[in-house]
Amino acid sequence: MASTCYASQQEDQVVLLDSAPRPAADAADPFIVASDRRVILTYPIAESDFERFGPFDPDDDPFCAVLFADTVFHRLGPPGDADLPIHPLAAQGLTGYALHEVVNSSLCAEIAAVPAGSPAIDPEAPARRHFVLTFEASTFECVASDYTVIGVFGAGEIASREAFALVR
Repeated sequence: MASTCYASQQEDQVVLLDSAPRPAADAADPFIVASDRRVILTYPIAESDFERFGPFDPDDDPFCAVLFADTVFHRLGPPGDADLPIHPLAAQGLTGYALHEVVNSSLCAEIAAVPAGSPAIDPEAPARRHFVLTFEASTFECVASDYTVIGVFGAGEIASREAFALVR
């Protein structure tokens, strides 16, 4: 990740969010379905959240689907859990296998600085928030107006099917 995305890291404040299930360790990779302004991320949930977001059958492999609305930026890639300390937000409290919001985000400020009239930036768009979700082998980041857990499903195929249906 380019360091210019986090030019003023000292202002970035990482806040742990607990309204979405935690990602499972040693599980399938997350999956993204995206359109112009909607991104849906599906991922296997941690066994510690089965009771909270269940119930599930013993043979289920629960997956969560999270919608990020009015998305203007998203990426999925390194670092993963083992390399998380190299992430520019690690010093601000970014942790493994969790959903975070970056308050006073320098990335949001950088996006807001794009000149008005740019086709990618709508000045009438809702406020932008920076979210980071960490996994075993990757990190998902996006700038969107909000996020919504659209469901927790018994299998990844069901979550992916729901994601495709909702992103249209």
